[in-house]
Amino acid sequence: MPSSDGAVVRRLSVKDVDMFRRIRLEALSHEPLSYASVFADWVHLSDRQWRQHLHQPVFVALLNGQPVGMMGLRVEYARKMAHRAKLVSVYVRKSSRGTGVAAKLLDGVTEHALAHGVLQLELAVNAENSPAIRFYERHGFIAVGRIPNGFLGLDRMHDELIMVQRLAPPYGPGVGIYRFQGMSSST
Repeated sequence: MPSSDGAVVRRLSVKDVDMFRRIRLEALSHEPLSYASVFADWVHLSDRQWRQHLHQPVFVALLNGQPVGMMGLRVEYARKMAHRAKLVSVYVRKSSRGTGVAAKLLDGVTEHALAHGVLQLELAVNAENSPAIRFYERHGFIAVGRIPNGFLGLDRMHDELIMVQRLAPPYGPGVGIYRFQGMSSST
């Protein structure tokens, strides 16, 4: 498998709307159970609506100039929650999985988040998506909750696993309010 060494991660701008549209629609069509959004809701968006989605940070991994993955960041604006952001729209093309592209995307998003005062990353993942859950756990995320029947997928409901990663001291991995063993308070 090719390595991610040649992959370049960068934030998309509104000028990259066509690239964003291609990779987002690819993600929704190839991995429908991984997203709360569905292809049919996105395919007919206007250019203006696509550009609006880029007002929040969206990062893409490019290999030979072509997008092979993406990861979005939804920041909280309420003052008491401004230290939090949520990973969204995470996707890596099957041919690039296991190459380090996802880790490189996560590194880029994390660096951006820290530079903008984010101390905690959060995400929701289909509880049946074991490869994604293992990836997040390897990168310091811990499960903090589960939403039964969190979203509908094709013909049945799916639970969502809620995961969190503390980014900055004193909230680094294994330290802070919650420990990896669960929701017990630290001393």
